[in-house]
Amino acid sequence: MPTTPRPLAKEFLDWQVALRLHTMQERKGAPHMGVVPTVTVKRPGTELGVTSHNIVCGLLPREDLLEAKTAEFKALYDETSGEGAKALYDRGIEYLLDYYQQADIFDPDSITTMLAEDTALVTALRAEPACALVFNVFDTAAPQQLGAPRCHHIDAVAEVLTEGPVFDNVWWHNTLFHGKASEAAVIRFRHLRSWDTCFGGLEPLVG
Repeated sequence: MPTTPRPLAKEFLDWQVALRLHTMQERKGAPHMGVVPTVTVKRPGTELGVTSHNIVCGLLPREDLLEAKTAEFKALYDETSGEGAKALYDRGIEYLLDYYQQADIFDPDSITTMLAEDTALVTALRAEPACALVFNVFDTAAPQQLGAPRCHHIDAVAEVLTEGPVFDNVWWHNTLFHGKASEAAVIRFRHLRSWDTCFGGLEPLVG
C-alpha cells in the first residue's frame, strides 16, 4: 500500500467541486450527501476492530493559495460579522459561488473536516492515522449526474491539527457559517489510493 500522498482522481475532485457549487446555487449551503462521507478507523475493543463515523468534508486550497484564501475568509468575517449571522452567512455563500468555479485551485490530495477535539473519531485518528473515507451516493434526482450512483472508497492517512496554516484556513472557512469554534481539531485526510466499490465491486479509481 502506498504511504506517500497522491492526487485524487481528477474526475472525483471535479465532482466534489461541482457538488459544492450546486450546494451554493440551489441549496443555500445545505450539504449534499456527496460531501458527507463515512470515515472508518481502527478501534481496538470493538467487535470488528473498526468504527465508522459520518463527517461533512471540505476541500483545501492549493498550498500556494492557502494563506491568501485564509486572509479572504478572515476579512469577510471581520467586515460582515457586525451585521449579524444571516448577513455573514449570505456573504459567505456569495463568496463561495465564485470560489467553487474551478477545481485546479484546490489541493489535489487533501480532504478536510473540523470536529470537536474530544470526539471519538479524533481520538481514534490520533492513535492510528490510517483510515478510509467512503462516499456513497444514489441521488438520481440531482441535476447533471451529480447524484448518479457511485461508491468511492478512499484510503487515506489523517493529520490531526490544532494550529498552523491548514487549521487556520479550515477554521476561518467554518467560522463564516457556524461562528468561532473553540477546542476544535482540523483533520486533513491525505489521499493514498481510491477504489470504486459500487454494487460490490473493487476497482481502482484512476485518472
